[in-house]
Amino acid sequence: MSRLPRLLKLFGAAVVLLVVMAPLPAAGLSEADAQQLFEEANSQFRRGNELSRTNPIAAKEAYRSAVIRFERIVEEGGVRNGRLLYNIGNAYFRLNDIGRAILNYRRAEQFIAGDANLAQNLRYARSRRVDQIEEKQETQVLRTLLFWHYDLPPGTRFSVFAAFFVAFWGLASARLFFADRVRRAVVAAFGAIAAVLLGSLVLQAATGNRDGVIVAEQVVARIGDGDSYEPRFNEPLHAGAEFALVEDRGEWRQVELADGQRCWIPATATALVDGG
Repeated sequence: MSRLPRLLKLFGAAVVLLVVMAPLPAAGLSEADAQQLFEEANSQFRRGNELSRTNPIAAKEAYRSAVIRFERIVEEGGVRNGRLLYNIGNAYFRLNDIGRAILNYRRAEQFIAGDANLAQNLRYARSRRVDQIEEKQETQVLRTLLFWHYDLPPGTRFSVFAAFFVAFWGLASARLFFADRVRRAVVAAFGAIAAVLLGSLVLQAATGNRDGVIVAEQVVARIGDGDSYEPRFNEPLHAGAEFALVEDRGEWRQVELADGQRCWIPATATALVDGG
């Protein structure tokens, strides 16, 4: 019986986490205005597709118009969902802005991580970037072994954790009355899964690693946080190169590239997947 209070405390902690992580509604555009912008943006995007072969200049103007409207929905309306961000990525790709296309595909992944079209477009956009930086072997191994940590966005991991934790709590409570071997095994399995997912969330929060993308056409990476420092590489980095943020000093960011090399880049040349 002594286990029940501890379980209740853990359940309460999970509820608090759920409340803290829940997005707050944003003020700005009304629902009707957002819907109108969305329809206008889709219309402009279709117009761009129709003009892409006969009038490339007019097509780009239509795509830019679509981007402006889509991004107003995000920035002024506070709307963030996978389809909207996916559409923004598509529009930027049509504008040949590989950096912002990858950025918005990565943002869309946080909501529709398993979408086949999104995965295909992201792979293709990555194949079009100038810098093809090979991921270090250690990261490849970790991505395979700890796929849930790397492939599932935090929101999805938390939802799955909450589901397994609630199931664990319910079954653990039932153990007080039904202490059979099968139930113990199921409780242990649910508890282990919940613990693994919670550990993944805690690790991400503790390390503070945030992914980002270079959005400038090209930028000189340096060994320190200023233009007076020597370039880190012989060639500049280009739009679409992805990184993990190591340190943010306002105007400059220290980043780690996929191959493990670190450098400093002006913050204005970058954007973070989580919106920074």
